[in-house]
Amino acid sequence: MASEVREHLLKSARKEIEEFGVLGFRVSRVATDANCSITQIYRYFDSRNGLVARALSDFYQEILDAALKTAEKYVSDFQTMTIDDVLSIFIGPREMAQMSMMPVRLQILAVASTIPELEEQLSAITEKQFVRWLQLIEEIRSRLPASVVLDERAITIDLVMLMPYYSRLLGANAVSSDEYIAWVRHKLFPAQ
Repeated sequence: MASEVREHLLKSARKEIEEFGVLGFRVSRVATDANCSITQIYRYFDSRNGLVARALSDFYQEILDAALKTAEKYVSDFQTMTIDDVLSIFIGPREMAQMSMMPVRLQILAVASTIPELEEQLSAITEKQFVRWLQLIEEIRSRLPASVVLDERAITIDLVMLMPYYSRLLGANAVSSDEYIAWVRHKLFPAQ
């Protein structure tokens, strides 16, 4: 029974986020929709922030998993890859900004800076995703001709620069200032 109530609350919280966004989130509507009392929210999630953190971290996990699964599926279709095949994995900033889940993703990241439980959960998710992306990069590297050099820093640093908050979430795995400067130096002055 307790797990059912918890799941109903999470489902209602998800619906609330999808309909009203993170900023329009109201605990009273979640409780009403889940046919529960507000006190049950506090019983199962300790606080409003606990419910928000869990619902948003689940949402965030789904968004990141979808992107990674799409990339993994794409890569699995190749025995060998060309540079152009690898570049096809990436989309431009304009297309990224127009993705249907991007506004929710940005809201989640914005709210994480104000809810420590959410930031902690997002950090754990991001670190696991980072490891999975590095594994995919190794798989891509194995499908490229031996003469092609793939520098994963370009991917990880670009991701961090596209969304600097990821650097905070990655913790010890984040790109350091020295690594970033070395990478920029190499990109600006490759023969030096």
